[in-house]
Amino acid sequence: MNFLVADIGTTTLKVSIVSGESDFLFFKGVEVPVLRPEAQAAEHDPELLLQLFVKLASEAVSSSKVRIDALVFSGYLFGLTGVDAAGEPLTGIITWLDRRPAEVLKEIYSKIQPSVVYERTGCPPLYIYQLAKIYWLYKRSPEKYARTRYFLDAKGYLLYKLTGRAVFEKSSASGAQLMNMRSMSWDHELLEELGLDASKLPELVEGDEIIGDLKPEVARLIGLEKPVPVIPGIFDGGSVAVGEGALSSGIGSSHLSTSTMLRVASDRPIVDGTGKMRFQIYYACDGVWLPGGALNNAGIVLRWFRDNFGHLEKLLSEELGENVYDALTLEAGQAPPGAGGLIFLPYLVGERIPEFGNEASGVLFGLREDHTRAHVIRSFLEGVAYNLRLVKEALEENSINVREVRITGGGASSDLWLQIIADVLEVPVRRVHTRDAALWGAALLGMKALGYIRDLRSYAERKARIAKTFTPSRENLDGYRKSYELFKLLLERIKPVYLRQAVA
Repeated sequence: MNFLVADIGTTTLKVSIVSGESDFLFFKGVEVPVLRPEAQAAEHDPELLLQLFVKLASEAVSSSKVRIDALVFSGYLFGLTGVDAAGEPLTGIITWLDRRPAEVLKEIYSKIQPSVVYERTGCPPLYIYQLAKIYWLYKRSPEKYARTRYFLDAKGYLLYKLTGRAVFEKSSASGAQLMNMRSMSWDHELLEELGLDASKLPELVEGDEIIGDLKPEVARLIGLEKPVPVIPGIFDGGSVAVGEGALSSGIGSSHLSTSTMLRVASDRPIVDGTGKMRFQIYYACDGVWLPGGALNNAGIVLRWFRDNFGHLEKLLSEELGENVYDALTLEAGQAPPGAGGLIFLPYLVGERIPEFGNEASGVLFGLREDHTRAHVIRSFLEGVAYNLRLVKEALEENSINVREVRITGGGASSDLWLQIIADVLEVPVRRVHTRDAALWGAALLGMKALGYIRDLRSYAERKARIAKTFTPSRENLDGYRKSYELFKLLLERIKPVYLRQAVA
């Protein structure tokens, strides 16, 4: 069996044809432009996204020349667009990078207690969620809000255009701050308290169910002889966990790319019992929940360094046909563990930390004249690892143990970075061998939807291939424990500064 699989990322759309034996018969990604029509905006053009998908899908079908059994998706969380009664977009797809909804956050939480929202939806009080985006449109663009028939995420928009059926897949809905995680339905009470119309939200569906067939005209456009079943799939982080075989208790799932995360499978939704709301609780599929934390800042900090201080490395890498990030991490390896006392708070695009994450920014602490570029770059890698440890500690304080972490993504190609993460988290980190975990995970969901497999959890774990394991280095543990404590102290002391800066 062969699946046409698409992963909608914040910066890249990837399309592949994946066989049931995990062979990638076609693989290609294209950049999805992030549009900034006004200050703090970050949108995707929904019509362009559809065009890019059709173009890539057509290329995949014509190149591979195999029978396609189904179309399956994976996609990023938090995107939102409104479509009118004719199905035409009224807005761009507002991404998680868009900071405009932050302006209504105080108003939202003056009407509803943040802890109540967290207990009901599993989502902390942050502006990245669709709840804030819808309320922002309701307040700022009431005419567009009134004309909206359905609010859809990026994946839902493509599903609507390809099948004619408006749906919101449950794993993505669990990351929208709109779904009651106990009832697994839209939280009508929450919406009513804010004056929002629940009828503008489409029906909820499971990620591993068939929602219909491709429209005949779309199938012809792509090059298929006949329409094929369409399966919504789940959000990208959940699809990664499936692809990594990280669906059992104690196995952490991570993906080291522009952003990163650490999630651990659970059979039930678990909230942070301390009241600090330090992690999110997202649904995956097949009764599996993924409590944990997604972090805005990972590879994006290296990209920022590359674009501002790595011009020469970028030019040389392009000339030699090499990866510029390999050059940067190679340089980081010249600095010792702990980066000579440098501590980096890696919050270039804010962070998903309820207390101050909306106002957070990057901080490089401890810089002295004997530090080099290598120390700075290493501190960036370590700062991301310390941030992951914050999530691990929060989970463990709620009796969610992490005994190993499986990891994929572009950043996972760096042995140095994975060793740093293993040393900081103090658990084995296992690089999973796959061309793309999210796409492979989506193909597995396709197999379940078509009835080829029954037990997704055991099948995914059996199929996962470990490429390399990084065990914590005993000689580095004490040093990293001290550095991590300094990281936490610095974070605690700078919180008031972040909050004061936001008011200024």
